Amino acid sequence: MEAIEGDVYIDQLDQFVEAGACGTAAVITPVGGIQHNGKFHVFYSETEVGPVTRRLYDELTGIQFGDVEAPEGWIVKVE
Repeated sequence: MEAIEGDVYIDQLDQFVEAGACGTAAVITPVGGIQHNGKFHVFYSETEVGPVTRRLYDELTGIQFGDVEAPEGWIVKVE
C-alpha cells in the first residue's frame, strides 16, 4: 500500500473510496462522508468500516499489542 501526502480539494472527494482519521487513542477511525455546500460526499459507507481502514486498524493494533512485528524504528523503549 502506498501512502500519498498532499492537499485534498473538495472537487476530488468523489474520487476517494475510503477516508479515515488517525490518532493515538483513536488508532484509525473511518470517516463516512463529508458534507460541503449542501452536498454529502459518501466514502466507503456511512455505517461500515471499509477493507483498507480495517486492515490499517488491525495492523496498527497488532503492533501495539505485540502480535505484529513493527517496522524498523517504530518502537522506542522509554526508560
